Amino acid sequence: MSEKRYAKFVDLFKNPINRKKMENPSVVEEGMNTCGDTIQVYLKIENGRIIDASYEGAFCAFSNASASQVTSFVKGMTLEEVEAIGRSKLFELVGDDLSDNPHRLKCILFPLNTIKSACRKFKENKAETKPKTDLDAINCHCESHNEELGL
Repeated sequence: MSEKRYAKFVDLFKNPINRKKMENPSVVEEGMNTCGDTIQVYLKIENGRIIDASYEGAFCAFSNASASQVTSFVKGMTLEEVEAIGRSKLFELVGDDLSDNPHRLKCILFPLNTIKSACRKFKENKAETKPKTDLDAINCHCESHNEELGL
């Protein structure tokens, strides 16, 4: 890795973007990398779109740089758009494909994978709390009214 590219990782490690605990997130996802690095991703989601993203954790400069860039990039995206982010876009965001340092690839993929997991978790939680039918949404759980309505 060139000095210039390495300097970007070091700068983002010293001056991270979006590295903070979020108040009242829509979803929180924790991840652990095979090396022991940990991350907590916080997403605020409205109408299927990420309106804010942040993170905390204990990780290397490469994971931190990736988390800084990816949390900035996903703001304003739909959950489906986030799921579609591939390696080439990630390499573009962090400014390096790490071809000369392949064992660090897992470090830059780690935050994106955790963000994608958070999106899936949010969708699953929304599906579990969604009424089965429109009638379920108006079900008052009062026996006499339910019988009158044919529920």
